[in-house]
Amino acid sequence: MKKTLVVMVAVCAVLAFVGGAYAQEATYIGNKQCKICHSKAEEGEQWTKWKASPHAKALEALATPEAKALADKAKLDKPAAEAPQCLKCHVTAFDEKTGAPTAPLLKEDGVQCEMCHGPASLHVADGKKFKSGDKTVNMAAHIKPTPDEAVCKGCHNEQSATWKADRYTLEGGGKAGFDFKQAAAKLAHPNPTKKK
Repeated sequence: MKKTLVVMVAVCAVLAFVGGAYAQEATYIGNKQCKICHSKAEEGEQWTKWKASPHAKALEALATPEAKALADKAKLDKPAAEAPQCLKCHVTAFDEKTGAPTAPLLKEDGVQCEMCHGPASLHVADGKKFKSGDKTVNMAAHIKPTPDEAVCKGCHNEQSATWKADRYTLEGGGKAGFDFKQAAAKLAHPNPTKKK
């Protein structure tokens, strides 16, 4: 009886450990990790395209005279580059309580890869397995290859100080403040080696 109980406890412990390992959630890694695999010319230079994009310069945009004018108009308590109301959209995973992004993300990196594609720690782990020879690994299993429209609309909406209701011209000739299809095309950075 005692032996059976010990075996049952050991089995439960193993199952809890294995179940916990499968249930783990991805955490942020920072764009410098993304650069390691996603800056190769033959694969579309995704990281390099992000680095040249307005998203990478989102924090810098808050230091412009235009941002100062908008902050003054909104009567913010702090300059735009320090105001949580602005930083929540201009810095990936910005935590209003701590006044900083989730570690190891850096404030100066603005809106980086993981804002659109999700925290990438599990994706990196998959990449290490794949590079070590396990070609059964699904590299898209733990990352969003294509961002969700809802993620974009979390910041590109009527509450944004720079919102313009007529920014985009739609296919039928109408106007919209945000059009996911057109916005995504502006920031496209596909890997030409991947099938569509």
